[in-house]
Amino acid sequence: MALAVAALVVLAVLSLLARFAGWRRAVLIVLAVLAVLIGGLALRPVGLERMVSHPAPAADYAAAVAIYDADLAPAPQPLNPLCEPALMSHGGKTDRVVVLIHGLSSCPRAFVDFAPAVFATGANVLVARMPHHGYADRAADALSKITAEELAAFGDRVVDAAAGLGDEVVVLGISGGGTVTGFLAQTRAEVDRAVLVAPLFGLGGTDRLTNSLIMRAMLTVPDISIWKDPALRERFTGGMAHAYVRQSTRGTGELLRLAAAVTALAAERAPAAGEIAVATNAADTAVSNAVTDDVVALWAAHGADLITTRFPAEHGLGHELIDPEEPGADPALTYPVLLALVDGSFDAEVGNLAGPDDADPDITGPGAAAPDAAGEAVSAPE
Repeated sequence: MALAVAALVVLAVLSLLARFAGWRRAVLIVLAVLAVLIGGLALRPVGLERMVSHPAPAADYAAAVAIYDADLAPAPQPLNPLCEPALMSHGGKTDRVVVLIHGLSSCPRAFVDFAPAVFATGANVLVARMPHHGYADRAADALSKITAEELAAFGDRVVDAAAGLGDEVVVLGISGGGTVTGFLAQTRAEVDRAVLVAPLFGLGGTDRLTNSLIMRAMLTVPDISIWKDPALRERFTGGMAHAYVRQSTRGTGELLRLAAAVTALAAERAPAAGEIAVATNAADTAVSNAVTDDVVALWAAHGADLITTRFPAEHGLGHELIDPEEPGADPALTYPVLLALVDGSFDAEVGNLAGPDDADPDITGPGAAAPDAAGEAVSAPE
Protein backbone atom coordinates (compact mmCIF):
# COMPACT_ATOMS: atom_id res chain seq x y z
CA MET A 1 0.00 0.00 0.00
CA ALA A 2 2.72 2.46 0.98
CA LEU A 3 4.71 1.63 -2.15
CA ALA A 4 1.64 2.19 -4.29
CA VAL A 5 1.06 5.61 -2.71
CA ALA A 6 4.72 6.53 -3.20
CA ALA A 7 4.55 5.49 -6.85
CA LEU A 8 1.45 7.62 -7.39
CA VAL A 9 3.17 10.62 -5.81
CA VAL A 10 6.21 10.20 -8.06
CA LEU A 11 3.99 9.94 -11.15
CA ALA A 12 2.04 13.04 -10.11
CA VAL A 13 5.24 15.05 -9.62
CA LEU A 14 6.62 13.76 -12.91
CA SER A 15 3.47 14.76 -14.76
CA LEU A 16 3.51 18.25 -13.22
CA LEU A 17 7.16 18.81 -14.10
CA ALA A 18 6.59 17.60 -17.64
CA ARG A 19 4.14 20.45 -18.24
CA PHE A 20 6.88 23.01 -17.70
CA ALA A 21 10.11 21.23 -18.63
CA GLY A 22 9.09 18.45 -21.01
CA TRP A 23 9.06 14.74 -20.30
CA ARG A 24 12.76 14.08 -20.86
CA ARG A 25 13.92 16.85 -18.53
CA ALA A 26 11.22 15.97 -16.00
CA VAL A 27 12.41 12.35 -15.86
CA LEU A 28 16.02 13.48 -15.38
CA ILE A 29 15.00 15.82 -12.55
CA VAL A 30 13.00 13.10 -10.78
CA LEU A 31 15.84 10.60 -11.18
CA ALA A 32 18.33 13.12 -9.79
CA VAL A 33 16.12 13.82 -6.78
CA LEU A 34 15.64 10.10 -6.16
CA ALA A 35 19.40 9.56 -6.39
CA VAL A 36 19.99 12.27 -3.78
CA LEU A 37 17.33 10.75 -1.50
CA ILE A 38 18.78 7.25 -1.86
CA GLY A 39 22.28 8.57 -1.25
CA GLY A 40 21.06 10.38 1.84
CA LEU A 41 19.46 7.19 3.15
CA ALA A 42 22.63 5.20 2.51
CA LEU A 43 24.68 7.70 4.52
CA ARG A 44 22.12 8.19 7.31
CA PRO A 45 23.70 7.24 10.66
CA VAL A 46 21.59 4.75 12.61
CA GLY A 47 23.53 4.52 15.86
CA LEU A 48 24.72 0.92 15.61
CA GLU A 49 27.39 1.66 18.20
CA ARG A 50 24.65 2.04 20.82
CA MET A 51 23.88 -1.70 20.77
CA VAL A 52 26.19 -2.70 23.60
CA SER A 53 25.87 -5.70 25.89
CA HIS A 54 25.82 -5.18 29.67
CA PRO A 55 26.21 -8.63 31.25
CA ALA A 56 25.01 -9.20 34.83
CA PRO A 57 24.60 -12.98 35.03
CA ALA A 58 22.75 -14.55 37.93
CA ALA A 59 25.06 -16.22 40.41
CA ASP A 60 22.65 -19.02 41.27
CA TYR A 61 19.16 -20.41 40.78
CA ALA A 62 17.49 -18.10 43.32
CA ALA A 63 19.01 -15.03 41.68
CA ALA A 64 17.84 -16.26 38.28
CA VAL A 65 14.25 -16.67 39.47
CA ALA A 66 14.42 -13.20 40.99
CA ILE A 67 15.47 -11.73 37.64
CA TYR A 68 12.62 -13.54 35.92
CA ASP A 69 10.05 -12.38 38.48
CA ALA A 70 11.26 -8.77 38.49
CA ASP A 71 12.26 -8.12 34.88
CA LEU A 72 10.87 -10.76 32.52
CA ALA A 73 7.45 -11.77 33.88
CA PRO A 74 5.85 -8.34 34.44
CA ALA A 75 4.14 -6.41 31.65
CA PRO A 76 3.28 -2.68 31.49
CA GLN A 77 -0.27 -3.40 30.32
CA PRO A 78 -2.69 -6.36 30.31
CA LEU A 79 -1.52 -9.38 28.35
CA ASN A 80 -3.40 -11.68 26.04
CA PRO A 81 -4.04 -14.76 28.25
CA LEU A 82 -2.31 -16.86 25.59
CA CYS A 83 0.84 -14.77 25.74
CA GLU A 84 2.14 -15.08 29.29
CA PRO A 85 5.87 -15.82 29.50
CA ALA A 86 6.81 -18.92 31.47
CA LEU A 87 9.64 -20.34 33.52
CA MET A 88 9.29 -24.11 33.24
CA SER A 89 11.47 -25.33 36.06
CA HIS A 90 12.48 -28.71 37.45
CA GLY A 91 12.90 -27.03 40.82
CA GLY A 92 16.57 -26.09 40.68
CA LYS A 93 19.51 -25.52 38.37
CA THR A 94 19.74 -28.21 35.67
CA ASP A 95 22.49 -29.39 33.36
CA ARG A 96 20.94 -27.34 30.55
CA VAL A 97 18.60 -24.38 30.29
CA VAL A 98 16.93 -23.47 27.01
CA VAL A 99 15.66 -19.96 26.35
CA LEU A 100 12.96 -19.59 23.68
CA ILE A 101 12.34 -16.23 21.97
CA HIS A 102 9.39 -15.76 19.61
CA GLY A 103 9.17 -13.63 16.49
CA LEU A 104 7.86 -10.18 15.61
CA SER A 105 4.12 -9.75 16.29
CA SER A 106 3.91 -13.19 17.92
CA CYS A 107 4.26 -14.15 21.61
CA PRO A 108 5.27 -17.09 23.85
CA ARG A 109 2.24 -19.06 22.60
CA ALA A 110 4.35 -19.90 19.54
CA PHE A 111 6.17 -22.48 21.69
CA VAL A 112 3.02 -24.12 23.09
CA ASP A 113 4.13 -27.56 21.83
CA PHE A 114 7.87 -27.03 21.41
CA ALA A 115 8.59 -25.88 24.99
CA PRO A 116 7.12 -29.04 26.61
CA ALA A 117 9.18 -31.17 24.24
CA VAL A 118 12.35 -29.40 25.39
CA PHE A 119 11.29 -29.57 29.05
CA ALA A 120 10.81 -33.33 28.74
CA THR A 121 14.54 -33.71 27.99
CA GLY A 122 15.33 -32.57 31.54
CA ALA A 123 16.19 -28.96 30.74
CA ASN A 124 14.76 -25.92 32.44
CA VAL A 125 12.95 -23.78 29.86
CA LEU A 126 12.50 -20.01 29.88
CA VAL A 127 9.85 -18.93 27.36
CA ALA A 128 10.44 -15.19 27.07
CA ARG A 129 8.10 -12.44 25.89
CA MET A 130 9.76 -9.74 23.80
CA PRO A 131 9.05 -6.10 24.76
CA HIS A 132 5.77 -4.65 23.39
CA HIS A 133 4.45 -8.09 22.41
CA GLY A 134 1.52 -10.17 23.59
CA TYR A 135 -0.78 -7.39 24.75
CA ALA A 136 -4.49 -8.09 25.12
CA ASP A 137 -5.33 -5.48 22.48
CA ARG A 138 -4.34 -7.29 19.29
CA ALA A 139 -4.83 -4.09 17.28
CA ALA A 140 -2.47 -2.05 19.47
CA ASP A 141 0.28 -0.02 17.80
CA ALA A 142 2.73 -1.41 20.37
CA LEU A 143 5.23 -2.59 17.75
CA SER A 144 5.89 1.00 16.72
CA LYS A 145 7.41 1.60 20.19
CA ILE A 146 10.17 -1.02 19.78
CA THR A 147 13.79 0.12 19.78
CA ALA A 148 16.88 -1.90 18.95
CA GLU A 149 18.48 -0.84 22.23
CA GLU A 150 15.49 -2.18 24.15
CA LEU A 151 15.67 -5.53 22.34
CA ALA A 152 19.39 -5.79 23.10
CA ALA A 153 18.77 -5.04 26.79
CA PHE A 154 15.94 -7.59 26.85
CA GLY A 155 18.26 -10.22 25.40
CA ASP A 156 20.89 -9.38 27.98
CA ARG A 157 18.43 -9.85 30.83
CA VAL A 158 17.23 -13.18 29.44
CA VAL A 159 20.80 -14.51 29.39
CA ASP A 160 21.43 -13.06 32.85
CA ALA A 161 18.57 -15.18 34.16
CA ALA A 162 19.53 -18.24 32.13
CA ALA A 163 23.03 -18.25 33.62
CA GLY A 164 21.55 -19.29 36.97
CA LEU A 165 19.03 -21.78 35.58
CA GLY A 166 21.37 -24.23 33.87
CA ASP A 167 25.04 -25.16 33.55
CA GLU A 168 24.75 -25.09 29.75
CA VAL A 169 22.91 -22.09 28.30
CA VAL A 170 21.10 -22.59 24.99
CA VAL A 171 19.15 -19.75 23.35
CA LEU A 172 16.77 -20.42 20.47
CA GLY A 173 15.01 -17.60 18.65
CA ILE A 174 12.82 -17.62 15.57
CA SER A 175 12.43 -14.79 13.05
CA GLY A 176 12.76 -11.53 15.02
CA GLY A 177 13.66 -13.64 18.04
CA GLY A 178 16.42 -15.07 15.88
CA THR A 179 17.77 -11.55 15.41
CA VAL A 180 17.92 -11.08 19.18
CA THR A 181 19.57 -14.49 19.48
CA GLY A 182 22.15 -13.41 16.89
CA PHE A 183 23.00 -10.40 19.04
CA LEU A 184 23.40 -12.66 22.08
CA ALA A 185 25.54 -15.11 20.09
CA GLN A 186 27.80 -12.23 19.13
CA THR A 187 28.07 -10.60 22.56
CA ARG A 188 27.43 -13.05 25.42
CA ALA A 189 30.05 -15.63 26.37
CA GLU A 190 27.54 -17.25 28.75
CA VAL A 191 25.69 -18.63 25.72
CA ASP A 192 27.02 -22.12 25.01
CA ARG A 193 24.80 -22.66 21.96
CA ALA A 194 22.72 -20.18 19.97
CA VAL A 195 20.09 -21.57 17.61
CA LEU A 196 18.80 -19.10 15.03
CA VAL A 197 15.66 -20.30 13.22
CA ALA A 198 14.65 -18.37 10.08
CA PRO A 199 16.30 -15.26 11.57
CA LEU A 200 15.32 -11.80 10.36
CA PHE A 201 18.58 -10.26 9.19
CA GLY A 202 17.00 -9.04 5.97
CA LEU A 203 13.53 -8.76 4.49
CA GLY A 204 12.49 -11.32 1.91
CA GLY A 205 13.74 -10.59 -1.60
CA THR A 206 16.51 -8.22 -0.50
CA ASP A 207 20.27 -8.34 -0.55
CA ARG A 208 22.48 -6.61 2.00
CA LEU A 209 22.46 -3.23 0.19
CA THR A 210 18.74 -3.01 -0.58
CA ASN A 211 17.89 -4.25 2.89
CA SER A 212 20.07 -1.52 4.41
CA LEU A 213 18.29 1.15 2.36
CA ILE A 214 14.86 -0.19 3.32
CA MET A 215 15.86 -0.25 6.98
CA ARG A 216 16.97 3.39 6.84
CA ALA A 217 13.77 4.39 5.06
CA MET A 218 11.69 2.66 7.74
CA LEU A 219 13.61 4.53 10.44
CA THR A 220 13.23 7.88 8.64
CA VAL A 221 9.63 8.13 7.44
CA PRO A 222 6.65 8.19 9.83
CA ASP A 223 5.47 4.80 11.01
CA ILE A 224 3.08 2.96 8.71
CA SER A 225 0.72 0.29 10.03
CA ILE A 226 0.41 -2.75 7.78
CA TRP A 227 -2.91 -4.40 8.60
CA LYS A 228 -3.51 -8.10 8.07
CA ASP A 229 -6.90 -7.09 6.68
CA PRO A 230 -6.65 -3.54 5.25
CA ALA A 231 -10.44 -3.32 4.93
CA LEU A 232 -11.40 -4.37 8.45
CA ARG A 233 -8.24 -3.06 10.11
CA GLU A 234 -8.74 -3.11 13.92
CA ARG A 235 -12.10 -4.87 13.49
CA PHE A 236 -10.37 -7.96 12.05
CA THR A 237 -10.81 -10.89 14.43
CA GLY A 238 -9.31 -13.66 12.32
CA GLY A 239 -5.80 -15.04 12.18
CA MET A 240 -3.97 -16.56 15.11
CA ALA A 241 -5.51 -15.53 18.42
CA HIS A 242 -2.10 -14.76 19.94
CA ALA A 243 -0.71 -12.51 17.19
CA TYR A 244 -1.27 -8.83 16.50
CA VAL A 245 -3.45 -7.87 13.56
CA ARG A 246 -1.03 -5.26 12.27
CA GLN A 247 2.68 -4.78 11.75
CA SER A 248 4.72 -1.60 12.09
CA THR A 249 7.30 -0.34 9.61
CA ARG A 250 9.12 1.50 12.42
CA GLY A 251 9.21 -1.60 14.62
CA THR A 252 10.47 -3.70 11.72
CA GLY A 253 13.10 -1.06 10.99
CA GLU A 254 14.32 -1.18 14.58
CA LEU A 255 14.62 -4.95 14.44
CA LEU A 256 16.61 -4.62 11.21
CA ARG A 257 18.75 -2.03 13.00
CA LEU A 258 19.63 -4.62 15.63
CA ALA A 259 20.41 -7.04 12.80
CA ALA A 260 22.70 -4.42 11.24
CA ALA A 261 24.48 -4.06 14.58
CA VAL A 262 25.03 -7.83 14.68
CA THR A 263 26.44 -7.70 11.15
CA ALA A 264 28.79 -4.85 12.03
CA LEU A 265 30.03 -6.63 15.15
CA ALA A 266 30.45 -9.91 13.24
CA ALA A 267 32.63 -8.12 10.71
CA GLU A 268 34.89 -6.88 13.51
CA ARG A 269 35.33 -9.89 15.76
CA ALA A 270 34.44 -13.50 16.48
CA PRO A 271 31.15 -14.27 18.20
CA ALA A 272 31.23 -14.85 21.95
CA ALA A 273 28.93 -17.91 21.96
CA GLY A 274 30.48 -21.35 22.05
CA GLU A 275 28.46 -22.66 19.10
CA ILE A 276 25.99 -21.19 16.62
CA ALA A 277 23.39 -23.20 14.69
CA VAL A 278 21.37 -21.57 11.90
CA ALA A 279 18.29 -23.24 10.41
CA THR A 280 16.66 -21.63 7.38
CA ASN A 281 13.89 -22.50 4.96
CA ALA A 282 14.43 -22.39 1.21
CA ALA A 283 10.72 -21.64 0.69
CA ASP A 284 10.79 -18.66 3.07
CA THR A 285 9.61 -15.40 1.48
CA ALA A 286 9.39 -13.37 4.69
CA VAL A 287 13.14 -13.14 5.35
CA SER A 288 16.21 -13.04 3.14
CA ASN A 289 18.32 -16.18 3.35
CA ALA A 290 20.95 -14.36 1.29
CA VAL A 291 21.43 -11.69 3.98
CA THR A 292 21.48 -14.39 6.68
CA ASP A 293 24.14 -16.24 4.70
CA ASP A 294 26.24 -13.06 4.67
CA VAL A 295 26.18 -12.94 8.48
CA VAL A 296 27.02 -16.64 8.72
CA ALA A 297 29.96 -16.07 6.36
CA LEU A 298 31.30 -13.33 8.64
CA TRP A 299 31.13 -15.68 11.62
CA ALA A 300 32.80 -18.44 9.61
CA ALA A 301 35.63 -16.09 8.65
CA HIS A 302 36.44 -15.74 12.35
CA GLY A 303 36.51 -19.52 12.81
CA ALA A 304 33.25 -19.76 14.74
CA ASP A 305 31.86 -23.20 15.57
CA LEU A 306 28.94 -23.23 13.12
CA ILE A 307 26.19 -25.61 12.09
CA THR A 308 23.84 -24.68 9.25
CA THR A 309 20.90 -26.50 7.74
CA ARG A 310 18.17 -25.49 5.30
CA PHE A 311 14.76 -27.07 4.86
CA PRO A 312 14.25 -27.70 1.12
CA ALA A 313 11.66 -25.67 -0.76
CA GLU A 314 9.73 -28.77 -1.80
CA HIS A 315 8.48 -29.17 1.76
CA GLY A 316 6.41 -26.03 1.22
CA LEU A 317 7.00 -24.76 4.76
CA GLY A 318 5.93 -21.29 5.81
CA HIS A 319 8.16 -18.78 7.57
CA GLU A 320 7.08 -19.86 11.05
CA LEU A 321 8.83 -23.22 11.55
CA ILE A 322 7.80 -23.73 15.19
CA ASP A 323 4.33 -22.31 15.92
CA PRO A 324 1.90 -25.21 15.22
CA GLU A 325 -0.95 -22.75 14.66
CA GLU A 326 0.81 -20.90 11.85
CA PRO A 327 -0.27 -21.76 8.27
CA GLY A 328 2.42 -23.81 6.57
CA ALA A 329 3.85 -25.22 9.79
CA ASP A 330 4.83 -28.91 9.94
CA PRO A 331 6.07 -29.75 13.46
CA ALA A 332 6.44 -33.45 12.57
CA LEU A 333 9.15 -32.41 10.12
CA THR A 334 10.76 -29.45 11.86
CA TYR A 335 10.70 -30.31 15.57
CA PRO A 336 13.07 -33.31 15.42
CA VAL A 337 15.66 -31.23 13.57
CA LEU A 338 15.32 -28.19 15.85
CA LEU A 339 15.41 -30.30 19.02
CA ALA A 340 18.62 -31.92 17.79
CA LEU A 341 20.10 -28.47 17.18
CA VAL A 342 19.10 -27.45 20.71
CA ASP A 343 20.73 -30.41 22.45
CA GLY A 344 23.78 -30.55 20.16
CA SER A 345 23.01 -33.97 18.68
CA PHE A 346 22.33 -32.71 15.15
CA ASP A 347 24.32 -34.68 12.61
CA ALA A 348 25.91 -32.19 10.22
CA GLU A 349 26.67 -35.05 7.82
CA VAL A 350 22.92 -35.56 7.39
CA GLY A 351 22.47 -31.76 7.35
CA ASN A 352 20.66 -31.18 4.05
CA LEU A 353 17.26 -32.62 4.76
CA ALA A 354 15.56 -35.03 2.42
CA GLY A 355 12.58 -33.99 0.31
CA PRO A 356 9.02 -34.99 1.21
CA ASP A 357 9.08 -38.12 -0.94
CA ASP A 358 12.28 -39.52 0.54
CA ALA A 359 12.45 -38.04 4.02
CA ASP A 360 15.06 -39.76 6.15
CA PRO A 361 13.31 -41.32 9.17
CA ASP A 362 16.62 -41.37 11.05
CA ILE A 363 16.68 -37.58 11.36
CA THR A 364 14.79 -37.60 14.60
CA GLY A 365 16.86 -36.41 17.52
CA PRO A 366 15.76 -36.85 21.12
CA GLY A 367 12.41 -35.58 22.28
CA ALA A 368 10.82 -35.68 18.83
CA ALA A 369 7.40 -36.43 20.26
CA ALA A 370 5.98 -33.75 22.54
CA PRO A 371 4.84 -35.03 25.94
CA ASP A 372 1.27 -34.76 27.12
CA ALA A 373 2.20 -32.25 29.81
CA ALA A 374 4.99 -29.78 30.42
CA GLY A 375 5.74 -31.21 33.85
CA GLU A 376 4.62 -30.30 37.32
CA ALA A 377 7.09 -27.56 38.30
CA VAL A 378 6.02 -24.67 36.10
CA SER A 379 6.25 -21.08 37.27
CA ALA A 380 4.35 -18.40 35.37
CA PRO A 381 2.75 -15.11 36.35
CA GLU A 382 -0.80 -15.28 37.61
